[in-house]
Amino acid sequence: MTKKRKRLLWIIAGIILLILIVIFMIGFYYISVMKKTLNEVTTIGEPKNMISVYVLEDDPADEIEDTAGYAYGVNRAEEDTQQLDPVLSQLGDKLGQKPEVTEYENYFALADGLRAQTCRAILLHDSYVESIAEAEGYEWVLEGIRRIGTLEWEEEQSGEEELTVPVDMPETFAVYISGIDTFGSISARSRSDVNILAAVNTKSKEVMMVSTPRDYYVDFAATKGKKDKLTHAGIYGVENSIGALEGLYGIDIDYYLRINFSGFVNVIDALGGVEVYSDYDFTVKNIKEYHKGYNQLTGIEALAFARERYSFAQGDYQRAKNQMEVIRAVIQKCTSPALLKNYSAVMEAIGGSFETNMPEDQILSLVKMQLSDNRQWNISTYTTEGTGALRQTYSMPGRNLYVILPNEESVAEAKAKMEHTLSVSAEPAA
Repeated sequence: MTKKRKRLLWIIAGIILLILIVIFMIGFYYISVMKKTLNEVTTIGEPKNMISVYVLEDDPADEIEDTAGYAYGVNRAEEDTQQLDPVLSQLGDKLGQKPEVTEYENYFALADGLRAQTCRAILLHDSYVESIAEAEGYEWVLEGIRRIGTLEWEEEQSGEEELTVPVDMPETFAVYISGIDTFGSISARSRSDVNILAAVNTKSKEVMMVSTPRDYYVDFAATKGKKDKLTHAGIYGVENSIGALEGLYGIDIDYYLRINFSGFVNVIDALGGVEVYSDYDFTVKNIKEYHKGYNQLTGIEALAFARERYSFAQGDYQRAKNQMEVIRAVIQKCTSPALLKNYSAVMEAIGGSFETNMPEDQILSLVKMQLSDNRQWNISTYTTEGTGALRQTYSMPGRNLYVILPNEESVAEAKAKMEHTLSVSAEPAA
């Protein structure tokens, strides 16, 4: 072999080695970034309770410290006792004095007290503001009161058994997807405005997503046999939302995934936006005009699309369908080259805005499975139906609120669709 040929072989070998090193470094980078993100989303933080201080819109106070000397109103319901004791202590520290407190029998009486100025400030969980405004005669609350500060604390563990997960990744499983109505900390307890059960069959690559309207009239452990809106279950912890859906459909839920509005917006923006199909032309004021057909949406536009209900005759049912369309669009984008192109930004957006009880090793096994066969998933959707009505709710007694009474046939059909998907022998879609 000539010296010239040997030199050429060494050059070729060097180039190949360099390419392999680069590939290895890229792979190591992707793995390390993914593992960091997985560690964040699979680490369940202590549940955080947040209660805000509200005053009337025209009150001069701009922050909590400005309310020193104000008479405070609280809802001293039995279930709120443990929440109010630590928050009143924090409030006293901020004010530099023990606040004068007036107790009201429910949230509607609390709002009445603020409006009549029998108290000048109230302590109120942000999630209840919209719920109060849903009652007839209380529409004024949405624009008539103003938040001037929030008090936050971690909840002490109650000693209740934690939700159990499968030891190994099963071929079929059910995951609860909860979209909470907050920005900021994913650990904050809040209403669950998005309630989707995804039945997953990794063998047939089938996913059946069932959306349950947020106003479904259900019971769960915290209600002690009474009924409440499904959305309110999230205020008492994700385990209550899961219990409500398991009781409704008779399906065992293996995992949950919680996402707040911050994560929703950030992930879609990191992906470069998503293309979402709309059944109707409609407009969300100050956000976007949506047209029937496919719409290219940014994160905030997708959020508005998923939250809107007043533009539709079917209201919450259409909103549930739109939510699943957005999820479908995100899944399609994540299985395209756009994910690798924006990998770091997507991983950064996921961290801190998502929370799941699926173990890290099981998530990685799903990723490896997908990379090994690279097959497309067939995603089907279904939204359960019901009849609108006015009823008393466990968390908001004192006034009737709008609820949806479940349609038994619709619930049974949803259950059958999920059970079919969860059957290991389910045939792949053609």
